[in-house]
Amino acid sequence: MHITYLLAAGSNSIYDGKHKQGGRYHTYGQHSFILDLLGVMGREGHDVRLVVDDLRNFPLVPMLRGTDSISVTEDVGPPGETDLILVDEDAEVMLRQFPASVPAFRVVHHPGRRSSDYVVSRCERFLCMTENALTLQEAYLPAGKAALVRQGVDLDRFPEVPRASAPERPRVLVYCRMDSGREALVGQVMENLDRAGLLVYAAGDGPGFWDISDRFGSEIILINHVPCHSIPNLLGEMDVVVSLGRGAMEAMATGIPTICAGYGYAGLVTEDNVDALMHYNLTGAHCGQDATQVMTDVRNALRTDRREVRLLAEKHLSAEGFVNGVCDLYAQVRS
Repeated sequence: MHITYLLAAGSNSIYDGKHKQGGRYHTYGQHSFILDLLGVMGREGHDVRLVVDDLRNFPLVPMLRGTDSISVTEDVGPPGETDLILVDEDAEVMLRQFPASVPAFRVVHHPGRRSSDYVVSRCERFLCMTENALTLQEAYLPAGKAALVRQGVDLDRFPEVPRASAPERPRVLVYCRMDSGREALVGQVMENLDRAGLLVYAAGDGPGFWDISDRFGSEIILINHVPCHSIPNLLGEMDVVVSLGRGAMEAMATGIPTICAGYGYAGLVTEDNVDALMHYNLTGAHCGQDATQVMTDVRNALRTDRREVRLLAEKHLSAEGFVNGVCDLYAQVRS
């Protein structure tokens, strides 16, 4: 299939213009999602054209241009052989340049954000990555337009990393945006980690980062910004990860036992709770567990078989599932 992916990189509506790094917007999950999705699409034989409105401020160009099946351009140009358009954030102007005969699917990153009337009428499907997003989008979209297509990570980009011999001080990474209500929980997690017995890293951005720096900076290793294409290298050094959303997915793909914490504390992700946690994108939302038990969860995580964690990711968190879902929906609208 010939797929055109439309992305406005000159703005950052998902995070309201926050997290700008060196003139580029650091969007956390969105960039990682695009890098994984396009990489899997290319390997599965699809030709992908990524149209970006501001290549200078889009950090993934070097990685994507090194792939034969992916072209990156600022020029919308004629639709050519486009079979399907995937519409990302703020791409309405680009979408209007394509004839209505080319089907378009809207990628829903923010579960509750409403699209414009034009995008609603133009796009055949809205790709909701969680049940929560599906419920919120169905509340205003015409019947049948919202579809559940779970996101996932590129399991080739995040290969399983076997555990080395047990270190004297296990390495624990707390990785998330530290804003939008997560700050208090991140602070609780930090308070209850044994910072003398563990080598603790905190990677993230937002006002909570500086609070963590002021309170714990002399006891932990702080990292303010990690580009998404460098995350596999960082994860490979860790023994346990505390994260949410795509951060949790990426850690689990690497085989690292992962504690889900963000909008709530959910504890260690296992086969028993992964489906329920994915309802809200592994963010810990609506989970009532107590963050003071984090050291118990860390100890349990250190006893977890990494192979089991990787298998859990292969079963539930592969980007191939998203690509297959998109292809199935395309077949439906074309039938």
